[in-house]
Amino acid sequence: MRRGTFAPGEMDKDVEALSSNYGSTQNEGDDPRKTPSAGKLLVRRNTFTEGEQDHKVKFSTWTIDEDEESMGDVSIVINLLADLTPAGVLPLANGMVGTGYAPSLVLLLLFAGCAAYMMYLISRTVEITGAKSYDRIWQKCVGEQSAWVPLAVLMTVCFGNCLAYACMFGDLFSGAMPGFGLSFATRTVCILVLAGFPLLPLCMLKDLSALAPTSFGALLAVLYMCVMMAIRYFDGSYFPGGQYHTEPKWSDHTWNFGTQTLLLVNSLAVGFLCHYNGCKYYREYIDHRPAKFGSRVGVAFFMVAIIFATSGLFGYATFGQDAEGVILNNYSSDDFMANIARLGMGLANVFSFPLMFSGLRESTVALLNFMYPENKATYDTNLFQNSLSTVMLGAVVVLAVIVTDASTVIGLVGSICGIGIIYVIPCFLFVQAAQTFLSEENASVNPKELMLVKAIGFTGLVLMPAGAGATLFL
Repeated sequence: MRRGTFAPGEMDKDVEALSSNYGSTQNEGDDPRKTPSAGKLLVRRNTFTEGEQDHKVKFSTWTIDEDEESMGDVSIVINLLADLTPAGVLPLANGMVGTGYAPSLVLLLLFAGCAAYMMYLISRTVEITGAKSYDRIWQKCVGEQSAWVPLAVLMTVCFGNCLAYACMFGDLFSGAMPGFGLSFATRTVCILVLAGFPLLPLCMLKDLSALAPTSFGALLAVLYMCVMMAIRYFDGSYFPGGQYHTEPKWSDHTWNFGTQTLLLVNSLAVGFLCHYNGCKYYREYIDHRPAKFGSRVGVAFFMVAIIFATSGLFGYATFGQDAEGVILNNYSSDDFMANIARLGMGLANVFSFPLMFSGLRESTVALLNFMYPENKATYDTNLFQNSLSTVMLGAVVVLAVIVTDASTVIGLVGSICGIGIIYVIPCFLFVQAAQTFLSEENASVNPKELMLVKAIGFTGLVLMPAGAGATLFL
């Protein structure tokens, strides 16, 4: 399939070929170098359907079946890094308040490995069932009547994450503006302005590969923040006698471990949460196969773990028990390097926001199709989906203005939404798919692996109420 425009005669054949091969692995004899975006990994695809030539764009439709394999090896790693790190790096120092350095690193690596394994399980479940989304997998493995369950969970997860991101970039931009002489740009003003542009048009995008260039910028902002935190730790600016000294509360903090560790668990759940888009990442990955997909996800999650460790350790080492839910809030408004980091991380959160919003829109549309199937033709139009995106973005913005404590939002989203969609739903669907579609003679799942998956899912069920309780009462 060529990048660019098509003559009308060519388009019928290409669209028909794409539809027939969608969701499958590459056919024998195909040249992987000719797949979409193989040449320009960070450039948005410029393909379109014939219907968009004959009708106005607002009447065109989009469904998950029209997703194309558009993310290459570099694009998927960058998108995952941008999806995970902008919000994930900010609350980790606060999560370490009740957990020592050594246990924190162990938990970080454990959660990184488990979360990456869950993404791999999602890809295997898609291949076992032949379904392309959580609700379709549920229909095949559990039943059609209860297929609303994963959709409702996904919608809640994505809405909660969008709210957490909005709270974060509101704090970041409002914290940076006074340092640049823009004191009028309060938290509310920043949220409202950014919601109008660039968030609204970005939230209407249907193709995640379109976000790869901005995702790369978000990654650079995260790396700059980590470098800034390391510099400020080593130059002693925030220690006694330093230019920005703020009297942190120190404690012996090497091996601490207790009930407050649940706060770190909540932060890690938010940090490694991209599983709401797990099926979409797999659908859009070029020449997708579970083993290949899992290896790229593993690389991305390992890089994320390194970035998280840098942020959490330097943040807590600098501010101790005073570390806030958004760690950059601890840095002085007169610190120019910190203000640049605030701006960069604010933009990183803004440009990562659509990655989560895509999952919110897809799950909401799917839930509406399930509840009112007679209106499916309307729900699938871009006009309806763009209008829905506007309404949902408005709801997120209103709540973000009202809710000013990002740490509470992060804790509840991580404990209930994050753990549920990372560990509970994928484990449940994988076990159901294996038991439904794989016979003993044709089993590709080791019984010991099934036991491991069940154990992870059960642990997730236990951590959900425990983490929520820790957020509300500790």
